[in-house]
Amino acid sequence: MSDYLTAIGDQALPQGEAPDWVHLLPAGRMKARDGRVFDLADAQVLVHAFAEGGVDLPIDHEHQNDKPEARWNGPVRAAGWIKALEQRSTGL
Repeated sequence: MSDYLTAIGDQALPQGEAPDWVHLLPAGRMKARDGRVFDLADAQVLVHAFAEGGVDLPIDHEHQNDKPEARWNGPVRAAGWIKALEQRSTGL
């Protein structure tokens, strides 16, 4: 058995609307389905860095903003924005 949790971000949204809060990462070590490994040992560090940065994070479809060919056609529209992070017992 692995020491990792698996995270899959493909939860359907009811009636196409985003909830007020989304569980991004579990606490502790996890392995994403693409094989990358993350360790959220102290989520408060990430929460603090996000708050200090003062910039909302855009959410786009299929990581389009990371693909130069998608940006050649102009800005990639955001599907939503991460406006705050919060540490909970289940993670971030």
